[in-house]
Amino acid sequence: MESNKVYELFNKTILQGSAIKEHPLEKADERLKSVYYDLLYITAQYENSDTDNQIQFIKRIMDSTNAVTVISDHIRSAGELTPEKTADFIRNCKNMHLEIIFFMDCLLIACSTGNLNKKQVDYLSEVAASLEIRRSDVELLCGYAVSILEQSTEKYEKINKQDTSELYRHILCYTKKYVCGAIANTDKCLHLYSMAHETVDPKRIIVLSSSANYNSCEITRETIVFENIRIDLSNMTQIHDFHIGFGCAKNVIFRSCDFINGGSLRFHGCQNISIDDCTFTDFVNDAVFDLNPDSTLSVTRSEFRNCGYETSFQNTTGGIIRSANLNHVVFRECSFESCFAQGSFKGGVICFNNSAEAYDCTFSGCNRGTYLFFTDNGTFRGDRNKLVDSVELKS
Repeated sequence: MESNKVYELFNKTILQGSAIKEHPLEKADERLKSVYYDLLYITAQYENSDTDNQIQFIKRIMDSTNAVTVISDHIRSAGELTPEKTADFIRNCKNMHLEIIFFMDCLLIACSTGNLNKKQVDYLSEVAASLEIRRSDVELLCGYAVSILEQSTEKYEKINKQDTSELYRHILCYTKKYVCGAIANTDKCLHLYSMAHETVDPKRIIVLSSSANYNSCEITRETIVFENIRIDLSNMTQIHDFHIGFGCAKNVIFRSCDFINGGSLRFHGCQNISIDDCTFTDFVNDAVFDLNPDSTLSVTRSEFRNCGYETSFQNTTGGIIRSANLNHVVFRECSFESCFAQGSFKGGVICFNNSAEAYDCTFSGCNRGTYLFFTDNGTFRGDRNKLVDSVELKS
């Protein structure tokens, strides 16, 4: 990148950006923080006569990590650092797993003036060597630094695919600000995220999936997280409504998401499914959730609007959850508006041999069907639920 372009990007995105939230240094003690700031100032002034922008950035880090000192303290004390004190810092830094974020902070500060000269490159190489960061990881962190400076989701995702060391976990305080898509895409974890609650194109989800065909895709990871995103599946409808499948995950987490116009969300061999503060709207041709046996589904503070469908199957499915048996399902503080199950079966929300619970939930206009929770040989427990113009709560 051209020097002036990097300098301009640094000014606009890092220096002038919003507060840095959840910086890992925040949890360190004051002694470690103090040396951390000293070393950042040394990095800022190394081979650089104009440090105004870098000092402003260090101030932002200090503010976000609850510093009890001011930058002038570290401008004075940086020159008093000894090899022994620095070695002690490095040891404590590694013990607290702060070496990656420290090196990233140094990278961002050093790159803020544009292209690095040889002495600056050598300096950063010595920092990385002292922290025992592998050369391959240094290269990845440099790629991450470019994506941060350019606020580029595309460049971030390209580097993240190569990140077998999960370095991304240490720099989320910077990357979560701009990434709209895969904040993590590794063999074990897929984490879709947007700070601004933006819409993620379902076609991008297909690219991240393990397999796909004309009306569905399957995501297979150990951990799957959808957070603060909006997914509208209406433009994926072809012959059938589009389904997203989740395969063999230990944990699937939906947090603060909106799902619209879907076929269903299908969980195959998933153990723990947690949904919090989400909305599901206009799932009208299939159940919202399709569960295989032996899953645990916990849904809290979520809303379901106009969800349900008609079918001729008996006692095997529900308007919100299709589940034959052997699943444990709990709803807490959820609302259901105009949700239904219409046909010869009976469960408006769930039915058949499941363990179902509902607490502090509201059902409004859910009046098509026989019961909301039809358990047959299963069980139902609930308390403090409110029904307005709806069918009976349970069989």
